[in-house]
Amino acid sequence: MDRDLTLLSQDYANTPVTLTDYIYPAIQKQYVTILSLESKVLADDDIEAIHQMRVSLRRLRSQIQAFSSILDIPKVMGEKQIGKIAKVLGKVRDLDVLQDTCKNHKNNLPDVEKVHLEKVISTIIKRRRKEILKVKLMLNDRDYQYFKLGINNWLNNPQYMPTAKVEIGSILPDLLLPTIGDFFIDSSWWIDLDLDSGIDPELAVSQLLLIHGDILHDFRKQAKATRYLLEIFVDRYPAQYGNYLKDFKQIHQLFGNIQDNIVLDKFIRKALGKQAPTKLPTLYDRLTRSNHLNWDNWQPIQNRYRQSNIRQELQLFLIQKSISEIGIEDKTQHV
Repeated sequence: MDRDLTLLSQDYANTPVTLTDYIYPAIQKQYVTILSLESKVLADDDIEAIHQMRVSLRRLRSQIQAFSSILDIPKVMGEKQIGKIAKVLGKVRDLDVLQDTCKNHKNNLPDVEKVHLEKVISTIIKRRRKEILKVKLMLNDRDYQYFKLGINNWLNNPQYMPTAKVEIGSILPDLLLPTIGDFFIDSSWWIDLDLDSGIDPELAVSQLLLIHGDILHDFRKQAKATRYLLEIFVDRYPAQYGNYLKDFKQIHQLFGNIQDNIVLDKFIRKALGKQAPTKLPTLYDRLTRSNHLNWDNWQPIQNRYRQSNIRQELQLFLIQKSISEIGIEDKTQHV
């Protein structure tokens, strides 16, 4: 009996690791997380539940998108359907972030500005009541139930294209490089501040965001998708891989901070009108400084990856350092 178990372990250890060993548990993990958060989201007694459910949906969408050429999936669990669900949750999450941000700013504002900001907070609360009702309706509607059923059926009988069965070390670079390539050719890497006129740097950042805000927002989405994809394969590369991943995570966070400020600005202007900056000068000064600080923190990363040799180093690293074989201890953690 012991000999039979030893032989079985050896056979399993020698079984090639394929993309299916990563794709399946990645999708399953997000599905389980989504299901586990449903009751909390419906109860609406923990705003983190909405956030985590939205993150899981976004991760799942990124996975479906990245693995589209490898997966054979039903339309009901496609990225378009996932995007619709995440968008409904996103509206509530954005309002939760706005409310929390406003409350934090309110503590250190002059009294006259607190009155104006209180009006903004009241507007947020009213809007959120409407949006959370939409979330509850969505979680009980037919499309969402079909979405869950589609994933459940796929997990019970996963379907892949033939490529998914190829040994992972020989095909993983082909999966990662297109995503990295699209990320590196984004025009956001080449957007610079115009300081030649002697304009104040903080004002220069504000002007840049007015002009390029939409482009930079899309860049943030691309950084997020790249980060989510690379996180799946951390154990397939040496430690240096984590340094690249850290950079992409920071890009995601920095532009996320800027986007939060932009969303807050737009909401305040809708609530208070065009004179919002004069009604909340202290708050708007903080937003300006925050955007400038985030842009400053982005500069070293931007400058580094604008160098062709740095980009090529990463691309060669993904090709040359992919681990072709792993033992039973590594493979079992993905089962």
